[in-house]
Amino acid sequence: MTKFTGSFDTNVILRLLLNDIPEQRIAVKKLMKQAVNQFAVADIVIIELVFGLDRYYKFSRPQIAEAVDGFMKLKEINCNRALFEKVLPLFINHSGLSFEDCCLTVYAQLNAAEPLWTFDKKLANQVSSAKLIAA
Repeated sequence: MTKFTGSFDTNVILRLLLNDIPEQRIAVKKLMKQAVNQFAVADIVIIELVFGLDRYYKFSRPQIAEAVDGFMKLKEINCNRALFEKVLPLFINHSGLSFEDCCLTVYAQLNAAEPLWTFDKKLANQVSSAKLIAA
């Protein structure tokens, strides 16, 4: 089992990326510098991060992708890169899909769990691996 220094919540990552509260960013960077092992970042934290950058900070999809990609490249971070490296291009190229739908689509692909069954017509129309359930 991987040993971690700890894990981060969404607010820690926002402070690190946005530097909107400089003293908190400094504290996070200091913590990261002192770390012996990586910090775990749960999938839900990345999903919340995207939601916050979109809804509250009004980042564009390319800006969000750049921020998340840059964060994932930090050596101190352990996150589900296999998932999010495939989700980000889908998110950029399908403006009608939510980040969550993009995550579900890629999760199904990575886990050989296709098709992704849904009642969401928009999702089924934009992603070939998503199929509508007949009601």
